[in-house]
Amino acid sequence: MTQKDLVRELKNTIKELTDEKDDLVKKLQSKEGRIKQVLVQLEQSVDDVAHCGKKIREQEDEIKELTEQVKDLRKSTEAKEEKTNSDEQETQED
Repeated sequence: MTQKDLVRELKNTIKELTDEKDDLVKKLQSKEGRIKQVLVQLEQSVDDVAHCGKKIREQEDEIKELTEQVKDLRKSTEAKEEKTNSDEQETQED
């Protein structure tokens, strides 16, 4: 091979490598963009899960409060019924 052939071959190799590099850079940018999108979606889903957890805790607290209120109402109703029953028994005995 002559020196011209070697120079031509070297130039072709440099051009091919430059084209490959450009393609790889484009692919890399595309993948980085996709990774950023996935990270944003992940952050949003984590926020959603945290928000759901907070809502669940609030509802659990509300359920506890309502359960206590129901217990208190049952106790007061039972006490009234017992008093009414004992008053009726006393009236019947007289």
